[in-house]
Amino acid sequence: MKVFRLLPLVLLVSTFLMAQKQVNDPNAESRDVKGFHAVKVSTGIQLMLSQGSTEAVAVSANSDEHRNKIKTIVENGVLKIYYDNDSWKSWRNGDKKLKAYVSVINLDGLDVSAGASIIIEGTVKTNKLSVDASSGAVLKGNIDVTTLTIDQSSGSVINLSGTVVDLSIDGSSGSVLHGYDLTAQNCDVDTSSGGGVQVTVNKELSVEASSGGYVNYKGQGVIKNIKTSSGGNVSRKG
Repeated sequence: MKVFRLLPLVLLVSTFLMAQKQVNDPNAESRDVKGFHAVKVSTGIQLMLSQGSTEAVAVSANSDEHRNKIKTIVENGVLKIYYDNDSWKSWRNGDKKLKAYVSVINLDGLDVSAGASIIIEGTVKTNKLSVDASSGAVLKGNIDVTTLTIDQSSGSVINLSGTVVDLSIDGSSGSVLHGYDLTAQNCDVDTSSGGGVQVTVNKELSVEASSGGYVNYKGQGVIKNIKTSSGGNVSRKG
């Protein structure tokens, strides 16, 4: 049986060490891919992401056939993880238990789409991070970031905690950011088409909400600029 420890993830033959937490996954297979500073995951794959002193990647599925169709390639510093099949809908059929385990050293980008999810183990700490979430994707975790940019749409859900100095959010098409546990010093939000943002701000908040988009905020922050139209709403909570 292969043994995994969570954060940081270190590859040792068939054993992965990811901090103090053990994850037993007998179906996991390591991948020899290096040199990435961003991660893009899609097609229903669940990604367990950690940050440490070593880069490492492993994938898992409920059969060798399905696991072999999980592709892990690096292009221009971006690790792309996706399920490769002739039919783009095939990854939805049945419970293939598509998973990936990734440890990064430096991280400046996360892209999650097409029903995939990213779960951050521990805390990701970086100077600048760009997040793109769409098409029913999910992102959860704790971060410590100086500048965070979030672009989310199409029913994606982001649940973040931690601290940010400057936060920029663009949310639309039924996406939701649960960020009351994410404390930003400054925040700039543009939400529309039913997109929702919940955030805690301690200094300045600029908001544009339209077409049913809404922003609920907590904290000591003051509104610097506000613009609402077509049913957009901004509200202080707590």
